[in-house]
Amino acid sequence: MTSIMERIAEAETRADEIIEEANRTARERVAKARTAADESIAAAAESERRHTAEILSQAQEDGKAIAAEVTDKAKAETHKLIEAAERNVPEAIAYLMERIEATV
Repeated sequence: MTSIMERIAEAETRADEIIEEANRTARERVAKARTAADESIAAAAESERRHTAEILSQAQEDGKAIAAEVTDKAKAETHKLIEAAERNVPEAIAYLMERIEATV
């Protein structure tokens, strides 16, 4: 028959084993949680990089379209100014000729 002291010692030993097992399990769970968190962070970072690249690409395309539109408008306005200037060339030449003749 086991004595109370032996039973207490066995219970203490079993309690120590349970505590050790609980600590080991907790460490494993923490390690798994850290790994899962690191993987989630890496996946989120990669997703954001892809999303940012897509937005940047779209912004570049939009910028090119806006630049083309502005350039086209500027060309059209420039052509209108050139046409107006060309229409005024004969008048400008006549004016200059009058001024030259007036000074001669």
